[in-house]
Amino acid sequence: MEERLRKLDHVFNPRSIAFVGATQGAAKWGFIVYNNIIVGGYDGKLYPVNPGRQEVLGLKAYPTVRDIPGEVDLAVLTVPARAVPSAIDDCIARGVKAAVIISAGFKELGGAAAVAEAEIVSKAEAAGMVIVGPNGQGVCCPGGKLYSWMPLFYPPPGNLAFICQSGNILNMLIGHVLNAGFGVSKAVSSGNEALLKTEDYYSYLAEDPDTDVIVSYIEGVDDGRRFFELARQATRAKPIVALKGGRTESGVSAASSHTGAMAVSGRLFESACRQAGITLAKTINEAGTVAASFVNRPLPRGRRVGILTGGGGLGVIAADVCSEHGLEVVELSDATLREIGRYLPDWWVPGNPVDMVAGLDLSIIKPILEILMESGEVDAILLIFVEAPRIGASTEGEGANIAKIWDMVTQQVATHIQELYERSLELEMPLYVTANLERKSGIGGTLNAAPRTMMIYESVEDACDALGHMVRYSEYLKASGIRP
Repeated sequence: MEERLRKLDHVFNPRSIAFVGATQGAAKWGFIVYNNIIVGGYDGKLYPVNPGRQEVLGLKAYPTVRDIPGEVDLAVLTVPARAVPSAIDDCIARGVKAAVIISAGFKELGGAAAVAEAEIVSKAEAAGMVIVGPNGQGVCCPGGKLYSWMPLFYPPPGNLAFICQSGNILNMLIGHVLNAGFGVSKAVSSGNEALLKTEDYYSYLAEDPDTDVIVSYIEGVDDGRRFFELARQATRAKPIVALKGGRTESGVSAASSHTGAMAVSGRLFESACRQAGITLAKTINEAGTVAASFVNRPLPRGRRVGILTGGGGLGVIAADVCSEHGLEVVELSDATLREIGRYLPDWWVPGNPVDMVAGLDLSIIKPILEILMESGEVDAILLIFVEAPRIGASTEGEGANIAKIWDMVTQQVATHIQELYERSLELEMPLYVTANLERKSGIGGTLNAAPRTMMIYESVEDACDALGHMVRYSEYLKASGIRP
C-alpha cells in the first residue's frame, strides 16, 4: 500500500481530532457531527475550533487549527465552502495528516467552486495530507468508537466496510446489513472524491484486517484504467459488492449535479466490473443482501445446487431462479435419493428439489440436509422454510389453539439450522436459508446470537441471487489462480 493511503489510518483511527466549525447551534451540522463524536464514545483528544466561542459542549475551543497545542491526526470541517481553503491552509501549517470535508459547494456546482476544490487538492497533495470529500456526510469506525458523521445512529463493529458517494445510500446499505444481524468495520461517505477516489478506499480496505467484505456505491469514475487495476487487485483479497448510480441519461445528469461525477458508459462499466471481479448489484436491497451473504459463509466450489423445500411450488421457483443465474439444479444419485427417502412418506416423488410434501415432522430437515452436504453431489444447498401466515387466528371457542405448539416446533428448526450452519462451515459447503420465521419464532435472533452470524433470506429470489453472485466470484478467484 502506498504511503499516502496509509494516512487513512488517521481518518479511521485518529488519536486526536480538530473539529473546524464546532458549534452549539442544534440545527447546524457543526453541532450534530461534533455531538455524534462525543455521544459515540470517542476517547481520543477532541479540539473544537470556533473563533467565536471559548468552549463547545464543555471542551475548550480554539480560534484556528494553528492554535491547537497538541498534535492533530484528523481535521473534520463543517464550515461554509468559502471558509474551507483557509482552514485547510491552517491544517497544513499545523501538520494535520488527514481531513474530512463535510462542507458542500464545490465541484458539484462547477465554475469557480470547482476551481476552488482543485486548488485545495493541489495544496493537500503538496503537503502530503489526504482529504475525504468534500460534500460527504463523514466517516465512522465503530471499532474505535468513531462516528464523525451526520446521521444519528451508531452501528456496532462488524466485518463489512462501506464506500458511498451518497450519504443517504450509505445509511440505507448499512441499515440492510444491521437488520440482517451484521456490523460495520469502516464506512466513508466519499462525496465528490476530490482527492481520494473509490478505488483508493478499495486498496486500503483490501488490507484492513477488520474488513471481510467491501460495499460500494459509485456515481462516476475519473480514471477508468486506474479504477479497474486497483479494483482487480482488491477483489483478489476480498469481495467487493458495488451499486452504480447514473446508469441512464437521467441518472448521469443527476449524478453530475450531486457530486460532479463524470459520465461513464453503463455497459462499459459493467464489463470492467466483471473483469475486475466486482459483484455488481442493481438495487440497494440487492447490494446489502449480497454483501452480507459473503460474511461467515464459504464460497461455492461449483454451480451444482441442492434444494430442500417444505412445498413444491417454492422449489419450482427456486429452480427457475437458479437456472436463470446459470446454476445447475442437479439430478441426485439413486443412492442419495434412497437415503433421503427413508425420512419421507411413501407419496414423496424423488428428485431435486427435495420436496418434504408439507410434512409436519420437521425433525427430518437436519438429517436430509446432512445427507446432501456429505453426498459430494452438490456445491451449495438452499433450504426454503416458509411458514403460512397465522393472521386472524382465534383463541376463543372450543377448538385447540396450537400456535404455541407450532412455535416450539419452529424454534427447534432454528436450533437445527444453527447446528447445520456450523457443519456447513466445517465441510465448506455453503448453506442458504430462506425463512419467514424470524418475526414469529425468533429464528433470526437465535442465529444472530450465535458465535457466527448467518444471513437469513426473506425471499427465494434473494437467496438465489446471492448464491449466483457468490458462484461467479468463486469462479473469478479460480480463474485468477486463487483457491476460494
